[in-house]
Amino acid sequence: MRYIRHCVLAAMAAILAPAVAVPAHAMTNGQPVDDPTAAPWVATLAFANGSALVPDTAPLLQRATCGGALITPTRVLTAAHCLDRVDPSGLEVHINARVLSEERGVVRRVAGVSVLPGYEVLPSPVDPTDANLASARNDLAIVVLDRAVTSVPPIPVAAVAPQPGASVSLFSHGSTGSSGPDFRNDVLHRGDLTVIDHATCQAQTPATVDAESVTCAEDYQTGVNVCYQDSGSPIVQYHDDGPVLVGVMSFGGETAGKPCADTPQPVAFATVPRFRAWAHQPTPALEPYPARQPRIAGIAQVGKRLRCVAPTWDIWRGGMPDHISYGWATVTRVGPFAIPTPIEGADEPTFVPTAAHATSALTCQVTAANRAGASQAQAPPVTVASEIAAESYAR
Repeated sequence: MRYIRHCVLAAMAAILAPAVAVPAHAMTNGQPVDDPTAAPWVATLAFANGSALVPDTAPLLQRATCGGALITPTRVLTAAHCLDRVDPSGLEVHINARVLSEERGVVRRVAGVSVLPGYEVLPSPVDPTDANLASARNDLAIVVLDRAVTSVPPIPVAAVAPQPGASVSLFSHGSTGSSGPDFRNDVLHRGDLTVIDHATCQAQTPATVDAESVTCAEDYQTGVNVCYQDSGSPIVQYHDDGPVLVGVMSFGGETAGKPCADTPQPVAFATVPRFRAWAHQPTPALEPYPARQPRIAGIAQVGKRLRCVAPTWDIWRGGMPDHISYGWATVTRVGPFAIPTPIEGADEPTFVPTAAHATSALTCQVTAANRAGASQAQAPPVTVASEIAAESYAR
């Protein structure tokens, strides 16, 4: 849910961007990383060929989604909510892409995804229906790369979680809080934070802060805040022998209804050291991996039954589904973007368009889940003909 809202924000920010740049804080209030040797292990997830929300012609700055960290030559660690119900076959990973508009970094495709057992979105007690207010527990996922990265040294995973008072740093390309052309940090940014205790963190948001899997940090000196698309970005702690990974960004002030550029709010991150053994397990279980897109079978006409044909599954890159569910949506064009809107109650493999859907673009979504996570694939949309138009055409 949180992943989709990130994409919507990026798409709408690009659509609404004014011709003149407007002031915006970065990260917010982080600092650009000018040293070309610093933090080469930063990863950026992106739509390889565009998506329902981002056209395939868009530059990396717009196709990019969440952050991550290279922890072995073939693994990136990110937030589980960044990959929840996303088609992994449509993603690519950019390692050490420091200026998104100018460089691609080391590019790899996704060969598999494994979500930490126990991952769960936690609805807000204030409004359980508002995904923007939700938090998460066990918010970690492994991204297995299709080829090893040999030119960039991975960052070690810390053996011990940072304690309150410790200094940590966030590295990201996340959103700035602006709706203008500078809606995202093109240049890699760093924000320095101080770890706080659980009680202090929980007191600042009505959302649930899971003490077992979440650590919080904040910055009240320069006002570093996180924003959309900072999710999954690495949080590191520096020791004499270099940086170690202590977290990936999970949620922030949005759970308290605070905008990105508002007063500083705690940054909540998944406590990576507590799951170090899981992150480095030799053969992680993998979520279902679509081998191809689903498709819509039948005549796209009002009153005619359509069938959503599920994709086949790539058994080399993922496990078989334990459960498959379906959903239908209309697709609305806004400039170059195609925004799907779910049809309430349309959760069966078949669907009969009504007169309300005449001339609409229609798609179906197939969600496949197993113990390693859930992926979602979307069929190419079809345009629904009205009964009158279909009869005229037949004559």
